[in-house]
Amino acid sequence: MRRPAAFLNLIFSRRSIRRFRPGKIDAEVLKIILEAAQSAPYYYQAFCFILLEKPEIKREINESCGGDFIEKAGASIVVCLDLNRISGLLDRLGIVHVLKADTYPVESVLGVFESGLAVMNLIMAAEVMGYGTLILDCALYECERISEILKLPHGVIPLVIVCIGEKDENPPPRPRWPLESLFHVDGYRMLSDEESERFLENMDKAYSVEGYLKKYAGWAGSYREYLANRALLTREVRRAYESISAFLRRSGFRP
Repeated sequence: MRRPAAFLNLIFSRRSIRRFRPGKIDAEVLKIILEAAQSAPYYYQAFCFILLEKPEIKREINESCGGDFIEKAGASIVVCLDLNRISGLLDRLGIVHVLKADTYPVESVLGVFESGLAVMNLIMAAEVMGYGTLILDCALYECERISEILKLPHGVIPLVIVCIGEKDENPPPRPRWPLESLFHVDGYRMLSDEESERFLENMDKAYSVEGYLKKYAGWAGSYREYLANRALLTREVRRAYESISAFLRRSGFRP
């Protein structure tokens, strides 16, 4: 079977870029990238894109996110779940629609899912155009603050920030789970302790070669220790998650 080598090579060679060369992205190029994002498969198209342009807004969001990626990228786009627009559209139909219910798990989950599909299209379109990208999860961790900065209405929830720019680095591939741990046939196979241990060992080895955790996360220990520290359920994490959950409910996300 002949494979479309150019596109597959693009997928396999894509890396998260944390160093961008100075310079803005041309408006026409950015429009093409966003049109490609919008061309992803969809359910309601319950997403929207917010381009960050004003220096003071970039600076405020940078302070919430940490780092300087947003200010240094050629373009930074906040990708939001947009239940506000969809609810308004359904209101025009003159029906008691699903978004008026106390919960709407299908619409909430599929809205996040199709937002992810749009982000993937956006990233690959940027790669085709010769740019690198970085996804920042601080949009969700700092959703209340970012919503305040951008004055987002009810039903518009920031999910991720995608930074796009000319690449100023060529990082090596990041390790992944082996495919056999993710791929199942006719049912689900439980992961063995040996597979989990082998995965942790491979991650430790791959990250130590580049010094990735020290370079990008300021972490001097192993990946195993880094993961344990990041996933630790502390009182502070519990309070933060409760605050985020409360904000999501107030904003109309009701799974």
